[in-house]
Amino acid sequence: MAKIKSTTQSFIEIEDIRDDTVLLKGKNACSILEVSSVNFFLLSQDEQNARIYGYMSLLNSLSFAIQIVIVSKRIDLSSYVASLDHKITITQNARVAEHLRLYKDFIQELIKEDGLLDKKTYVVIPFNALELGPTSGGNKKTHEMRITEAIATKRTNVMTQIERIGLSSRVIKAEELGRVFFELFNQTTMNVDFSTNDVKNIIV
Repeated sequence: MAKIKSTTQSFIEIEDIRDDTVLLKGKNACSILEVSSVNFFLLSQDEQNARIYGYMSLLNSLSFAIQIVIVSKRIDLSSYVASLDHKITITQNARVAEHLRLYKDFIQELIKEDGLLDKKTYVVIPFNALELGPTSGGNKKTHEMRITEAIATKRTNVMTQIERIGLSSRVIKAEELGRVFFELFNQTTMNVDFSTNDVKNIIV
């Protein structure tokens, strides 16, 4: 019996990305927002309560499901540490070199155990083909326009509620969506590149 070969694409629901909307199999779709973050534990008690009530209000205002996705990626600072080493080696000023050395030790201490994580929060606003009701024909372009309009209404509602919590959100554009999905399906360490100016700035 011949083996059945499956491609990676057969396990992925994405069919296309158009007009900042992810078109999925089964005539479903979704839009994705990136939401800003805040250190909750640095807020005052009143501010914490306001955020909690704002979040409750967001959930209670929804007549549809959303998905909240938090993506964590380890940050690789090895290239930055190497640039500090180089700067220490070529620096003629002993005081500056000592400052750089102390700063490098601080960075290494910071990352030696669990390392640094880059965290991003996304809100996925889904659309199900059943929401349009029984279809009465129509071409593919018309169907996609109806999807875009339906998602836009949901998205406006969610973004308004997020703003009331004191956070900001933005729509992930078509050109960015490809990168976001690539990173989701290829969980690797994030390599952060620093320019020469970044090293100079720490001794100003």
